[in-house]
Amino acid sequence: MIELTPRESRLNIHPGEWYFGNEYSSLYTVLGSCVALSVWHPTLKLGGFCHYLLAREPKHLTRSGLLEGPGRYASSVLPLLKQAMQRYGSLSDYQLGLFGGCDAFTYSVIGKQNILYAQQWLQDHKLRLAHSDVGGTSSRTLILNISSGALELKHYAIQMSGLPANNP
Repeated sequence: MIELTPRESRLNIHPGEWYFGNEYSSLYTVLGSCVALSVWHPTLKLGGFCHYLLAREPKHLTRSGLLEGPGRYASSVLPLLKQAMQRYGSLSDYQLGLFGGCDAFTYSVIGKQNILYAQQWLQDHKLRLAHSDVGGTSSRTLILNISSGALELKHYAIQMSGLPANNP
């Protein structure tokens, strides 16, 4: 569940959460192997993020499992975000961005699957990206300013404690 904060503040979107609207001045998230799809409507000044952990819900997990909730999976949250967008305008009116999915250490398969799922979903719905920064070996922070649509993206090296450094 998203914690509500006063109007005109920043909303932090955590893994498995999503938001669409204009009650906040900005949205913020931190990404590793997870992926965020950002959406922004330049005329209506509406925006949002979804921050999902996995492309699809694993078949071996039950609804009482650790990864419960539709926002955690691309297969369930992307249609929810699409429905929210369509309430206000044509999908082609939005500027979309795809971010995250780093392939650091053991999460490399998860990050790649998250990216590929989103790319296929966008293609299936004939949606084009205005911004994309996916893959690689660094985590990211992402901020969307809802009134301007400006995106601020920063990369951070992932520190793996206890692992030997690669020295050539």
